[in-house]
Amino acid sequence: MANQLYKNFPEIQYKLSDGRIVTIKDFFRKAQINGNTLSDIVDYTVYEIQDGERPDIIASKLYGDGDLHWTLFLANEITNYYDWHMDNQTFENYLDDKYRGQVLVAPNSTDIVSSTSKFLVGEDVSQGSAKGKVLKVDPTFKRIWVETVNGQKFKANQEVTGLNSTKSFTPNSVQESRDATAYYYNADAFDAGIRLNNDLTETGNWVPQTFQHQELEENEKKRTIKVIRPEFIRRVVSEFERIMA
Repeated sequence: MANQLYKNFPEIQYKLSDGRIVTIKDFFRKAQINGNTLSDIVDYTVYEIQDGERPDIIASKLYGDGDLHWTLFLANEITNYYDWHMDNQTFENYLDDKYRGQVLVAPNSTDIVSSTSKFLVGEDVSQGSAKGKVLKVDPTFKRIWVETVNGQKFKANQEVTGLNSTKSFTPNSVQESRDATAYYYNADAFDAGIRLNNDLTETGNWVPQTFQHQELEENEKKRTIKVIRPEFIRRVVSEFERIMA
């Protein structure tokens, strides 16, 4: 019954953690069950994804049919396969791709990295023998993202100059991009969710948190998902068949 239903769905390409490209069905462009309707006909439980568990593996464990993996996306309102929980290797590859280069942090007293006086995205910068290109300018934290182009790392306490903007400053710290500060949180606050996303101006025990930690937090939120109880799964398939008819 399920395989007959799937032949009507369009296909999309999906990149696996090992770099292989596979073709999968795009269940969300072709048909959709209204969330309220789905809640009326099914009951849910929760499932904790183990590292490396693909949606089809979980569907096979729960329902005896890997083709029913699309119900996991439906139940959790996930419309992009890249929003699935990443295993360790996929997560590392994701960080490497997203957080390239180094972050050069200017002293708070400087006005070089500000909204009115800044380096240009894409311009060449140099620091002695180190050469690079500006990936991002962040006036809030007074820092720039730089990707090296000749293998030489940038260093703290040495002047950096932009070729086009002719701006220059001396960073007081240099970090790998994933290790740069994403936000500050108040370690003494009752609500641990309170954050500051700019320079510290409030009193309290504000602790910096890295982009890597922030990404890890977001990935771990995706580990626990809702799943349709097995006794209701055929109702969901039947509803899809009705919509597809």
